[in-house]
Amino acid sequence: MKNLRQHLPPLNALRTFEAAARHGSFKLAAEELCVTQAAVSRQIQTLEDFYGLKLFLRGNRKVQLTSEGHSLFLAASSALQHIATTSRELLRRNSLDYLALITTTAFAQLWLMPRLKQLRAEHPQLQLHLISSDANPDYQEHFGAAVTLGLEEHPQYVAEYLFSEEIFPVCTPGFLAQNPQITTLEGLMSVTLLNLSASHWKARLWAPVDWAFWLKQFGADASMGKETMDFSHFSMLLDAVQEEVGVGLAWRHLVQPQLDAGKLVRPTCETLLANDRRHYFVCRRDLAGSMEMQILRDWLLQQTQELRG
Repeated sequence: MKNLRQHLPPLNALRTFEAAARHGSFKLAAEELCVTQAAVSRQIQTLEDFYGLKLFLRGNRKVQLTSEGHSLFLAASSALQHIATTSRELLRRNSLDYLALITTTAFAQLWLMPRLKQLRAEHPQLQLHLISSDANPDYQEHFGAAVTLGLEEHPQYVAEYLFSEEIFPVCTPGFLAQNPQITTLEGLMSVTLLNLSASHWKARLWAPVDWAFWLKQFGADASMGKETMDFSHFSMLLDAVQEEVGVGLAWRHLVQPQLDAGKLVRPTCETLLANDRRHYFVCRRDLAGSMEMQILRDWLLQQTQELRG
């Protein structure tokens, strides 16, 4: 390393020389480097003194490289370009310190938020910028990572299957105690059924899952029911369930913590296993090998392992 330092010229002077040689002008080099033309001349003189050689032939308006200057320019240009390329890659990696993750609002609020403290404790180096949306992200937005409902394949993105949907009715223990008949499909028809509205499903790749669709899978007819109430977002529907307005259709991955805590119960045993309604972790192909992206992908896979089972 000591021997290397002995043979390296002053690096600031070398950078100035490269700009002057590339432009063929001290004036243009000064403008690029935001210094005076006199400062450029001094740096070039420093380099010429270091080598004991003339690097430029000075003219009135233009400077021209000597043969020695040309040799140095070729080496300096190649070296600085290589450094710039490596630096750009390192800066790109560093920008992943804040990794943007796009998910639906319901997934962010009800699945990710309860686990966020655990994620930060296990991987404090991973800094997420969470973005919620009512639809899957557009590939033209060049997003970094997302949890999507369904998959639209794209050559610049890679995807990892996380889980399929499991859908069933939920209510509070108190509502079930007041309405013991709802342990059967026929009994469900006697209470208010809470639905996600048709507008909620417009941005999805799949057909809506409402009470009419769900009950049909088990041979029941929703038109025989008492009444339905629609909500634009699942979080609002869940609030109505917890306020004992009625029985709502729920997705296992969004309500499992409330079921485990006993805040919600499943009044019937019927479950719709919608294996074709898949959720994926999607990320840019050029970022897939980064440490931050691998951490996030592995953590999501580990956290959703039970849902895949």
